[in-house]
Amino acid sequence: MFADMIDPELLDLYSARMKVLAASMTDAVVVNAAHAVVQRRSPLCGSQVTFSVVLDSAGQLSALGYDVQACALAAAASAIVVSAAPGLSLSDLSTVRDQVRAMLKGQDVVFPGGRWADLDILRPAEVVPSRHGSVMLPFDTLVDAFSQALDAHSSDNP
Repeated sequence: MFADMIDPELLDLYSARMKVLAASMTDAVVVNAAHAVVQRRSPLCGSQVTFSVVLDSAGQLSALGYDVQACALAAAASAIVVSAAPGLSLSDLSTVRDQVRAMLKGQDVVFPGGRWADLDILRPAEVVPSRHGSVMLPFDTLVDAFSQALDAHSSDNP
C-alpha cells in the first residue's frame, strides 16, 4: 500500500547509478597549495560541498580536492563534477553548468558525451523543483572556486 503512495518520478530520481555515484563521495580528497577553496551549503537540505582547486599555467583545472557532506543527489552530482572537471577551462565548466540549469528549467538539452555521460541521470530532477538546488550545488561551487582561483592565479603571475 505504501509503495502506491510514492511518486514514480521521485523513484526515478534515485536510480541505481545515482546511488553508486553518491556512495563514491564518502572520502574527502585534499590538494596542497590550492589556488582557491570554496564551500557552499544548501539551505534546503543542509548539503555542503567544498572544492579546492589548483590551476595549471594555461588556467585549466589541474587538481581538484573535495569534501562532500551531502544528500544523495548533491553527492551524485558532485561525483560527476569531480570525475569530469580536471583538465577543463572555466568556460568549459560554465557551459556544462549552464546546460544543467537549463535542463532543470525544462529546456531540451543535449549534454556532451564522454566525461559528462552521467549527466543524464540528473534529468529526473527536472520534475522535482525542490531538488534543483541540490543538483546545482557542486556545479555552482566549482565555478565559483575556479573563478576565484583564476583571479588568484593571475595576480600571482602578472
